[in-house]
Amino acid sequence: MRHKDKSQLARDWQAQLQRTPVDVRQAVAALVAEHRAALADHFYTTMLDDPHANLFLSNEQVKQRLHPSMQRWLTSLFDVELDALDGLVDHQERVGEIHARVDIPVNLVLGGARHLKQALYREIARGLEDEVTRGHATIHVSDHIDMAMEVMSHAYSVASDRNARTEEAYRLFSLTQSLGSERERQRSALLDWENNLMYAVASRHLDEGLPRLASSEFGLWYHHKAAHAFEGAPEIQRISAAMARIDEQLLLELSSGDNDRQLTGLGDIRDASRSIQLLLNDLLERASGLEAGRDSLTRLLNRKFLPVVLNREIELARRSNKRFAVLMVDIDYFKTINDSHGHEAGDQVLQQMAGLLDRSTRGGDYVFRLGGEEFLIVLVDTDQEGSRLFAERLLQRVRQENFLLSGDTLINLTVSIGLTLHDGHPDQQRTLRRADEALYRAKHAGRDRVEIG
Repeated sequence: MRHKDKSQLARDWQAQLQRTPVDVRQAVAALVAEHRAALADHFYTTMLDDPHANLFLSNEQVKQRLHPSMQRWLTSLFDVELDALDGLVDHQERVGEIHARVDIPVNLVLGGARHLKQALYREIARGLEDEVTRGHATIHVSDHIDMAMEVMSHAYSVASDRNARTEEAYRLFSLTQSLGSERERQRSALLDWENNLMYAVASRHLDEGLPRLASSEFGLWYHHKAAHAFEGAPEIQRISAAMARIDEQLLLELSSGDNDRQLTGLGDIRDASRSIQLLLNDLLERASGLEAGRDSLTRLLNRKFLPVVLNREIELARRSNKRFAVLMVDIDYFKTINDSHGHEAGDQVLQQMAGLLDRSTRGGDYVFRLGGEEFLIVLVDTDQEGSRLFAERLLQRVRQENFLLSGDTLINLTVSIGLTLHDGHPDQQRTLRRADEALYRAKHAGRDRVEIG
């Protein structure tokens, strides 16, 4: 489902504040100002009790930066006037972007907000005598913090989507840049480390410490680039295990001073090094074919990876009890563009359409070019209404887009969309057939429309 935009979030927040009597807002702001230090203490004590939060927080950080920052956040959050709401929204967006940048899980932030609300409820119960005022104040605190969390989460999601796109771009860049020369360079680097090791052993420079593979030229490339670019590949696990065995076990054999153990250790290291070289060759050979999974014209994914993606999403849906949607998107009357303006113009339209579809989706979604003027979107973590709204908005975005042809010629286009929500069936072909049949109905019902299958 697409996110609310910033202006809509601001309007929702303003409406919530306007529903709350001014004297109630002022009473809550006074309570927060009085107890902000204790509230911040409670928030971070609770957070630090969570073992997951300890990965991101430390007591020293709390003392030096986060505790005062939380007090300022609480004060600014509740001591706000309606005409200053834009600034408050901007502040929550900045906080959400920081959370995304340092990769603090949203569930930790939401959990902390829940405990913070409970602490504020207790202060309201103790500090406000009138029962009606207490009720209004409790609702105000709940809604107000929820709105702050919604704005933060919106900014977090947008930033995370952007980060995911950057991550994918980097991984693809890492995978496809000069693989042939990289193979030779790293083969040479691995051999250099091996030669340096042999020299250190032969010259009896054992007291100075033997060169570790992880610290070598090859080791630095592997840990800082290859392990990231090829994350998840089985060869990566095996190379990592072989390198750890060399550095943590076999080098100790060479440092023992026992000639027999040294000879055995050298043989084992040579075997492990050859194994690493073979695994690296296999990895880079397979990577050299990855560009075949990209459509050469639009740079979108092509059919090659579609079964892999769908099967993975089916498995994720099974484990998480979430759903995904498949949208078949076809440009209406595309043949007339080729006939009237030429195939070069048609290619330009396809490239621009690919960019529009890519911009319209989130970082976790997938966009494929199936061939010709037909595209496919896998919309992850959605539901019937969310996927339908996405498809309707996509129709609108295409209608409003000006497509530039050769020269200064601008044209407007429409698309037809066949939409289906995965229903739990394990065969991905069944989902594709339903989307294709829905697209067929959309084309034959007048085009520029969404049909659901």
